[in-house]
Amino acid sequence: MNNEPNRPIEPSETTPIMLILAFAPAAMLMALFVLGSSGMLKNVSDSTGRSLMWLGCIASVACCFISSALLFRRGTASAILGGILLIFLNGFIAFFFGCCASFRI
Repeated sequence: MNNEPNRPIEPSETTPIMLILAFAPAAMLMALFVLGSSGMLKNVSDSTGRSLMWLGCIASVACCFISSALLFRRGTASAILGGILLIFLNGFIAFFFGCCASFRI
């Protein structure tokens, strides 16, 4: 048996990167809504708007998997649950960006 006391898991250096990647898709989506409602995107051409949507979709998918993988590496139940929730949230945002780009919304 191991007689060493259980040490708490200390946050690693990847925590700030993980949090930024986890919430980047939501920030992009909120920025899109703010810019669209203020009329700042009216001068953007259709092809440029679709390119921005595809870029948002690809960035959301990348952020989705990278931030969740960083959470899964911690191995605690709460980190794994957070990683699963982030996969669903960011996956939905990526789906939204992809649908908007495909349907020219």
